[in-house]
Amino acid sequence: MKLLQLKKQIASILSIFTSAVFVAIPVQAVPSVDTPKEPSSPVLEKKAPTQITTLTLQDLPSGYKELPPELKEAIATQLEPFKQLIAKENLPLNNFFAFIDPKKMEVVMGFTGMLANQTQQTQFDAALQQVQKPEFEKEIKKLQQKLPSDQQVQLLAYKTLPEANKLADNSTGFSLGAKVQDLPVNFDVIGFRRSNFGSFTTIMYLTEKQPSISVKDIVAKLDGRFLQSSSTTNIPK
Repeated sequence: MKLLQLKKQIASILSIFTSAVFVAIPVQAVPSVDTPKEPSSPVLEKKAPTQITTLTLQDLPSGYKELPPELKEAIATQLEPFKQLIAKENLPLNNFFAFIDPKKMEVVMGFTGMLANQTQQTQFDAALQQVQKPEFEKEIKKLQQKLPSDQQVQLLAYKTLPEANKLADNSTGFSLGAKVQDLPVNFDVIGFRRSNFGSFTTIMYLTEKQPSISVKDIVAKLDGRFLQSSSTTNIPK
């Protein structure tokens, strides 16, 4: 019974977060610009294998598990508007990962993908830069008004993560505190790009606890995997 309640509570939190914060990122971050399409290079169009561009269970501390398929599918459904929006901007972050430590109530999830050409990389960098602007914080605060009243959600502290601004080739990050049904949680988010590899990653954890792995450490693992794979394959750096 407790496990069922936990799953429902986590599902509720993730639903709110993914439908609000993640969707807000590309809406604010990727402006509609008339950028001429670049011809695609056959080399740049090569995709890295999924296993080297996404997080695996082996990357995480003991206690983490694969998210139940039905819950992962529900989250993916919540993120569909996000995927459609970034697809319109030709930013193919198509690999979705999600893991949970049910005892600590931590969830790690994110999107990764290959940015096939300079236009996509420029658009992704514009997204990262927009998140750093004061206007983005204002949009986050406006989300409170858009959340359903029956969800018992209160968005609390928002802050940037300056230590996340110097990762890989380009990066940015922020932390958002919230209270869901009187449960205080934090979401730490980092977006980063290394060459033609891009990612948005987050960890959700209880506010009064320290997460067993930081979002910065998660980024380091993803970045390291890409660097290692690109040095041994034809993936351009």
